[in-house]
Amino acid sequence: MSTGADIVKRALQKIGASSAMSEPSPESLATGLEVLNGMISSWTSQGINTGATPLNVLGDELNEKQDCRNAIITNLAVLLSPDFDNGKNIVSPKLNSIANREFATIKALYKEHHMPQKVVSSTLPRGQGNRRYGGTFFNEGEKLGS
Repeated sequence: MSTGADIVKRALQKIGASSAMSEPSPESLATGLEVLNGMISSWTSQGINTGATPLNVLGDELNEKQDCRNAIITNLAVLLSPDFDNGKNIVSPKLNSIANREFATIKALYKEHHMPQKVVSSTLPRGQGNRRYGGTFFNEGEKLGS
């Protein structure tokens, strides 16, 4: 698990907005936190449960699943790039490709799936011709187990 500050700093390093030698400004970190919270909220509303929750302050724990960390960092870097590019394209095609691939992976792993309830036709027998339970056949549109 990582703090919000760790995630934002790594994302800013990926786009060259900061480095290991120069700390990002408080304004940059605040922008990163805002974009990170928006991204996490967006993923949650799409049904992608990475375990991460929006943060109140940068020092809070993100509580992300371990295999989601790199996907969060690279996608955050891509989302932050317009705020730091000064009219230049600072996101390389390679970084964009990595972000897309990692998002697809966590989407496949953590997207919630809902199985529809099977509805049967009236020609399906209830079983062994037993009429004790209201007839031999299911009623049209009746769900299994009802």
